[in-house]
Amino acid sequence: MDLKRECEDKTKANKELMKKQRSEREYTFKIKQDLAAANAELTRRAQERNIASSSEHQWKSLYEEIKRDKQEALQKLRDLQDKINDMDRQMKETVMEYEERVKEEQWQRVEMEEKHQAIMIQMEGLIAEQGNAVAHWKVCFSQLAALANGAIDGIPKMLREAEATLIFYNPPKEVENFLEHYKLLVGVMKGMVACARK
Repeated sequence: MDLKRECEDKTKANKELMKKQRSEREYTFKIKQDLAAANAELTRRAQERNIASSSEHQWKSLYEEIKRDKQEALQKLRDLQDKINDMDRQMKETVMEYEERVKEEQWQRVEMEEKHQAIMIQMEGLIAEQGNAVAHWKVCFSQLAALANGAIDGIPKMLREAEATLIFYNPPKEVENFLEHYKLLVGVMKGMVACARK
């Protein structure tokens, strides 16, 4: 999903870049038109000045001024053409880079899908294997619980009888501790068996 979103983002960025370059071309074309109009206006003014001015000095000065203005306009036009050429080159490089990235991402996506498929197959095998292991351990635990139940069935009665006889005898503290510990152990085992049955 991230690759698809990234691809869409790149496509959107490429469209925006192309739109920006188109707008810059239109702007450059407009500037060229403005410069051509200014050049025509300057030429017209030069002609008017030539007609109005009878002095050769004024004519030469006007000619030099127009020539200078024309050279400046041509230099601006050349600079703009250089910028357009640079932008064209950069756009082509960007498009080629983008196409290469898209191809690389397509290959990566195919590889990722293949890896994903392999992992899914492996996971299915592991899940089946774990299911078998769970079933095996359930059987083992049930057998162990049955064994523990059989082992402790008579113990609570024997423990009660031993406690009842403690009243008549004065056993050492260690024996009392042992019986208390054993009583606690029997309670824990009963609890575990009850939990396992749930």
